Amino acid sequence: MSTRLETAVRDALDELADAAPPPHLAQGAIRRANRQRVARFAVAGVAAVTAVFVAVPLALGGAAGTDRAPAPDVAGQLPVTKPFVVTAYGGVNGAADLGPADDYSLLLDPATGSYEKIPYNQAVPSPDGGQVLVHQGDNSRAHPSRRGLLDRKSGKVRWLPGDAGYTSGATWSPDGRQLLITNQPKAGPGAGFLIVDVATLTAREVEVPDVRTRNAGGATFVWTPDGKGVALTHSVNRSESEPAQATAIGFYDLAGRSTRTVPVTGGTAGVNGAFSADGSRVALHEPASGKIRIVDAATGAVRQEFSVPTAVVLGWYDSEHLIVRTHGDRASAGQPFLNVVDLTGKVKRTVPFAAGAATAQQVHVGSSENLPAGAEKLAF
Repeated sequence: MSTRLETAVRDALDELADAAPPPHLAQGAIRRANRQRVARFAVAGVAAVTAVFVAVPLALGGAAGTDRAPAPDVAGQLPVTKPFVVTAYGGVNGAADLGPADDYSLLLDPATGSYEKIPYNQAVPSPDGGQVLVHQGDNSRAHPSRRGLLDRKSGKVRWLPGDAGYTSGATWSPDGRQLLITNQPKAGPGAGFLIVDVATLTAREVEVPDVRTRNAGGATFVWTPDGKGVALTHSVNRSESEPAQATAIGFYDLAGRSTRTVPVTGGTAGVNGAFSADGSRVALHEPASGKIRIVDAATGAVRQEFSVPTAVVLGWYDSEHLIVRTHGDRASAGQPFLNVVDLTGKVKRTVPFAAGAATAQQVHVGSSENLPAGAEKLAF
């Protein structure tokens, strides 16, 4: 399907999703249209270069890929201690509504080691776990989108002003003081990103023309590891019959000014965590082929290249391993799971999804440091 045709179909489905479903259109198609639209505009995670993965956004939050990960005891091997845990599953399928308005999240309670159901279709824990960025609605008239910060102790939510609308990729800054949200209105000015102060919920709108002219794949802005800037994978449509192709990684300061552009080929760097901990490398992936490239963040040169079929990169486990989500195979009876793989694609550790999380559209990973003894089995 051509990119222009894909766009026309998505726009038509958006309009149908805003209205009551006509009797001749299957409910399943409307539900998928709603779910895909929220995936594009109102959830955290990766907007992949290939259209097939646009509806499966994933995000890596918290500590994964940071210096808190212990070094391997033996070169190429995972550490004996297990530093990470899945802190939240977002976008778990709700059955009552045609779209994702009734989807929910499963949030890890570190005190008990169990996952609790919360009524938000997105839940992104802060780096320290004290707050959770949550999302409600599906960007329709019946269920407008909004984001807020859930306080873990009180259970109260501070809602960000205004309608979340056509925004996506909400992630925490490394220090937990700011939020980065990609802003992609259908038309007019304002395309770029928002920087939200966590303490005051004050949002600063930053316009970046590259969002419209160099982002055919629909990637979201991500924080650089130092938290002082952001990056966006540039992509173009080389032909109507092929998916968008990545051409460069653009780096910007927090005022939206371009600081440098690094040419790359293939894949997308769409998640907070695609940068290695020291910022020297970026993991790019092509979801359709499963090909993963590790490129130099300064030059774009390919350092490693390998394939992990049916997988999407979530982020770095340590300097020699990645965390990927695999969408199920015959051995797992179609159930999704996480794999920790080395930089040749060899699986070093497999992590099953929690009970009830098989349909989750987002997976968030954080530190396992404070898990109680009874929940240590969740760590990886």
